[in-house]
Amino acid sequence: MIKKIFSILLVYASVFFGAESISSKHSLSILETSSTRSRGMMGTSFLIGNDSSAVFTSSASLMGVLRDSINLNYTITSSMKDEYIFNASYAHIGASYAFGIGFASEINKIYSYDSVYGVKKNDIYSGLYLINIGASYAINESSFIGANIKSVVNNSEKHNNFGLFFDLSYMQSIFTPSFKLGVGIKNFGFYDNVFAKIDTDITASLAYIKSDNSFSISAQYTISVPSVSHKVSLGIEAMIIDFNKLGLFKEKKAWYDDLPESILDAPSAVQKRLAQKLPSGILARAGIGNKGASLGLSIYVKLFRLDYAVIFDNFKKDNISHDIGMSFMF
Repeated sequence: MIKKIFSILLVYASVFFGAESISSKHSLSILETSSTRSRGMMGTSFLIGNDSSAVFTSSASLMGVLRDSINLNYTITSSMKDEYIFNASYAHIGASYAFGIGFASEINKIYSYDSVYGVKKNDIYSGLYLINIGASYAINESSFIGANIKSVVNNSEKHNNFGLFFDLSYMQSIFTPSFKLGVGIKNFGFYDNVFAKIDTDITASLAYIKSDNSFSISAQYTISVPSVSHKVSLGIEAMIIDFNKLGLFKEKKAWYDDLPESILDAPSAVQKRLAQKLPSGILARAGIGNKGASLGLSIYVKLFRLDYAVIFDNFKKDNISHDIGMSFMF
């Protein structure tokens, strides 16, 4: 299965590989929406999504989320008075399926001036809005497939342009459940002339996630066509203070833990997920790639997580943004 997917992706990439002169990179940043946690790892969350924001990156990784969850995210840019970037998502996790929905917005304030007198006339708000619906299915305990449909509205004064995009993603555990391999195609679909030069992204990722979620490392490579631009990144996340090991939060045993096996059948996938111990503590993360670097910090307290990240886009000191996010599980 993996060999077939890689073969398809290689053929797809080779068709466009010589097309660098055809089109320059032209992307809507809203199509790259993610979470504060992901941005703190330089966007390497393709395989390690652990909350509803996975619907923006790779819906296949929704199957790795332990509970139903809600994620909120706000980006503070260098022009925070004129630019507002926000996203929110919700995900429901079942036994062999998961689905999620996300909303994202980017609103920019544009100043207009009188062409004759050069004086300010009024403010114009130009907005990008995204609705993303994704679902995943567990082929078996180690293989997951996902798909997304994304609608984008580009609003500028009296004009509205609409685009429709699709994602496909696949992830597979290899060697042990902790090692994962994944591939995906993002942002292909139907759109009008305004969206005609949006790149399609082909992504491959390899990750290791410790069973208790206290450590993860992920490498990710993306080629964008037809512009043929490349993005390589590496992200690390590690628990620096573990509240569970300190005994600050005691978890009750699952109701079936103390019963003899002969009395009760094996627990279902949902029961296993609900019985799994949630991480609690302080996590640090870092990411680096050819498009920049990032640092992040999170506080996990059972069902709640508070995130912060600082991103150095293209390694430029005047192109720094900050992300604040929070996630709730229930």
